[in-house]
Amino acid sequence: MEKKKIYIVTGGCYSDYHIERVFSTKEKAEEFLDMKDDDYGLAVFPLDEDLPPRKTKIWRVVLELNTKKVLKCYICFDKTMKDLVQFNKYSYDEKNSIEFYIETCSRRRAKKIASERYGAVIANEQTMYPYLRQRVLEGDDYPYYDFNTGEIVLMDGDEFDDSILTYDAETYDESKLAEYLPQGMRFRKAKNEEGKK
Repeated sequence: MEKKKIYIVTGGCYSDYHIERVFSTKEKAEEFLDMKDDDYGLAVFPLDEDLPPRKTKIWRVVLELNTKKVLKCYICFDKTMKDLVQFNKYSYDEKNSIEFYIETCSRRRAKKIASERYGAVIANEQTMYPYLRQRVLEGDDYPYYDFNTGEIVLMDGDEFDDSILTYDAETYDESKLAEYLPQGMRFRKAKNEEGKK
């Protein structure tokens, strides 16, 4: 069975380019075009063409703190961000927000999962994400947390701010960083794209 097509008459060019009319048959579209000048054209598309199979992507969903209103939702191309959560305070509008990085196949599903995770983060903030709203990294950055494990995830170049570390500069050993952190603070290094630390 031949798939149905739709016939779109377009007009203008560049910023003035627009759809003038849509028709179900070529004959009707051409009849309409006969009444127009050369600035109009005809585009033909299959109707209800099969969609390509969905692939999962990492979505960055930013929810306003307290209202859970979605401020932003777009694709993040860094796969190492999967399942991370971060608090942010934007200076330009003073809106506090929580950002979620979610692997799923659609924008709608990403927003739904972010809304569910928001509730879980708020409910477990004191026990699982205690430093979520504190600037504990050098450069006054808020930490990324692994949503599932509650570990702070250090990205390339991230270092804990000296003010939260307890160590003697003369005996400091970077390989024993966990020993200098506040009790209960857990962290891991972010994995790169190939899965190596």
